[in-house]
Amino acid sequence: MPSILLRFLVGLCLLLCPAAALLAQDNPPNLEDNSVTVVTNFEARLTDAERVLVNPVPPPADTVSRRQTYTILPRPLEIEYPAPTIRPRAVQRAQPEPIKNGYAKIGLGVPNALYGDLSYDLTGQDNLDLGLFANHYSFNNDKKVENQRASDTKIGARGNYLFEQGFAVKGGLSYDTRSRYYYGYNFPEVARDSTEEPLTFDPDDVRQRFNTFALDAQIYNGTRTEGDIDYRAGIALYLMDANPSVRETGLDITVGGTKWINGTNPLDVEFRADFTSFKDTSSQNLNVFSLSPSYTVLVADFIKLKAGVRLVGQEDDFDVFPNVTASAVIVDGLLSAFAGVEGNVVKNTLRSLSDYNPWINTRLRVRNSEATRFYGGVEGTFRRIAYRAEAGYKYLDNLALYVTQRDGDDIPMFDVLYDDGSQVYLQATATLPLVENLDLSGTFVQRFYSMEDEEKPYHLPSLSLNAAGIYTLPTLPLQLRADLFIENGLPYQTAEGGTDNLNALLDLSLSAEYTITDAFGAWVRVNNLLNNKRERFFQYPTIGTNFMVGATASF
Repeated sequence: MPSILLRFLVGLCLLLCPAAALLAQDNPPNLEDNSVTVVTNFEARLTDAERVLVNPVPPPADTVSRRQTYTILPRPLEIEYPAPTIRPRAVQRAQPEPIKNGYAKIGLGVPNALYGDLSYDLTGQDNLDLGLFANHYSFNNDKKVENQRASDTKIGARGNYLFEQGFAVKGGLSYDTRSRYYYGYNFPEVARDSTEEPLTFDPDDVRQRFNTFALDAQIYNGTRTEGDIDYRAGIALYLMDANPSVRETGLDITVGGTKWINGTNPLDVEFRADFTSFKDTSSQNLNVFSLSPSYTVLVADFIKLKAGVRLVGQEDDFDVFPNVTASAVIVDGLLSAFAGVEGNVVKNTLRSLSDYNPWINTRLRVRNSEATRFYGGVEGTFRRIAYRAEAGYKYLDNLALYVTQRDGDDIPMFDVLYDDGSQVYLQATATLPLVENLDLSGTFVQRFYSMEDEEKPYHLPSLSLNAAGIYTLPTLPLQLRADLFIENGLPYQTAEGGTDNLNALLDLSLSAEYTITDAFGAWVRVNNLLNNKRERFFQYPTIGTNFMVGATASF
């Protein structure tokens, strides 16, 4: 009870004290009218201070490397939008130089020579290559040697077309006419008596003309097939006639295929049927069928082996010829060695025999020859000199020889004589770019014959050497060329049945061609500069030195 009373008295005192203070402010005892008198003014001043310059310094660089790893969770988004329109960007290309499809070369010469060569190729056609050609060469030395003249003319076309299906066809046709004149009566085997008048003949009486129409076509795969198989099938036909009333027809059918194993090893099979029909007063047929399988394998990237055979049937005869080759790289890019053995049947037709000797008696006997060759050699490139050297041995069956016909006729011709024998040969070829702008090339062949019945291989060469050099002037559009031909004097059969040799061949020819513009040029050629009147065939010497000048044009 006393504590409660005490709390009450303290609270009352706290309430009355603020009220007493307020009453005291309202009635100050020493101030009148609430006014204030200012006795002095107060001025506040700061004492002098010393200025302190502070140069800011950057904080030290933070060299602590921190590595942060971000983990992004893949979240595929499906966004549908229209396909964009893609337009090619125009690229300005340099205009290609115009292609000249045509080429012409013409010339005139002495003695009374005419030369012409014309070709035209159709380009710019899709998947098509087509070319037309015509050439002519003739000379007439009748003013010096009666009926010493010749003429060759050939026209034709060749083409190739690739189909969208992947196969291709190619083929060609041509017509060839060759005229030769039997002028050998001007060089009799036995000198005529001085009282005898020289023989003379009308050109038509000693003229021999060979006319040949040829056609060939082939179908093959123009692109790689899915099974790595290359196929081909072709046909070739020719019709030939000569005087007096001689006809020959040839038909050659070939079917073959190649299967590539592992992309580098070809397995090849070819079948061939070759038909020849020769007619003069009687008929002769030469039909040959052959099947040639072979397989080639590459061993260790530097040895290539080919193993095959050639099965040949003709008339009542059947032969099996080997077809085996092997090659190996001894020094890469410098030296390779090769060896092999192969055999085949070679036809002796009016077409092939007259190509070699145009003064043959067309009343001839055609027969097939057989040859088996064993060979080996080396090839490669040394200091930019590309070379190939080969040695071999051939077994020859029915080798065609040529002997002078002596039956009382004053016009010499040649009969074809067949004989068996063998041949050992050495041959080499090389190209030698020894000096800048000068290209040299050469071919050498030496043959050693051994005949079974005849003493010598009549009118067949044993030594042949051909060399050529082409020099292009660096400051002028002028090209110079030199050709050298050397051949031994060929053996021939004398009237007494013995053997003698004709004079050797030594022929040097020079030519030059000058380019006037891109479209025109001029040329000159001098043949047989040494005036070597060699008899390639007995009683038929060459015309000696002759030359031609002409022009070329591209269009």
